[in-house]
Amino acid sequence: MTTEPPSPRDWPHRPSPHCEGIDSFQGVEIWGEQLDGLNDEEYEVPCPACSAENFIAFGKYGFFSTTDSMYMEPSTTARQVPLRPQAPATLEGLAQRLYSRALADGQSDIARKLTYVFGNAQCAECDAVFSVEEAIVSRWG
Repeated sequence: MTTEPPSPRDWPHRPSPHCEGIDSFQGVEIWGEQLDGLNDEEYEVPCPACSAENFIAFGKYGFFSTTDSMYMEPSTTARQVPLRPQAPATLEGLAQRLYSRALADGQSDIARKLTYVFGNAQCAECDAVFSVEEAIVSRWG
């Protein structure tokens, strides 16, 4: 039996009811809570190579990784390394289903953000490239 993920129609405003169904949908409990990061437009994760805390920003401040928690301040001079989104055509499994469902529900902004969540980042401290998804799962999984 194939189960569709819950509609992300309200994710920008009320993600929790939709996200709760996603963990039972996929059997991946972490995403039931961590998809809420889409609303916050950032995740804070450690670099798997050097353990530096990186803020993965994807939203109104841009799409980048940085080690400066005050990256949203106009006066910051912190290094901001562009994120590397996953091409939509190469998304698989949960990522592909969430992306497709967001588009089907007219949530193109959420679909775009998902390409960054399931893409790669470069550590602003040591330059190691890592999977954002794997870093999220490692931190909260």
